[in-house]
Amino acid sequence: MYGIALHITQKADIAEDVLQETFIKVFKYVHKFDDSKGTLFTWMLNICRNGAIDKIRYGKESKKIQFDSLNVDMVSETNPEIELANAELWNCLNSLDKDHKEILKLSYYYGYSHSEISKKLGMPFGSVKSKIRIAIRELRKIYP
Repeated sequence: MYGIALHITQKADIAEDVLQETFIKVFKYVHKFDDSKGTLFTWMLNICRNGAIDKIRYGKESKKIQFDSLNVDMVSETNPEIELANAELWNCLNSLDKDHKEILKLSYYYGYSHSEISKKLGMPFGSVKSKIRIAIRELRKIYP
């Protein structure tokens, strides 16, 4: 989670704040977690990702979103278990077809909204939502 927050915010101190706020939200709202919608880790990761995006968009650290590069290097972690999980996830992600991989990276890794992805890729908003759903379904089939 720290790796995602760091990639989105680009600053270690802000990423640490996001991670701390994430765990506070998880503690406060764990009763709202619904395991029929996904895993606890995915729920926590989304809270972290959304918190990092909010920090950038609405905080004093606001920056313009860049669509330049889709080449993503895996964020290195100091914890070997996290590093292994990240490697497995990236291997699964890289086994998806180009369109699914691109749309998941834009949405979950870079933190772009569906409307921003729609503009970037020149496709209707509804198609973006559908493609993300399909890509997640495909990723679930291959992720252990």
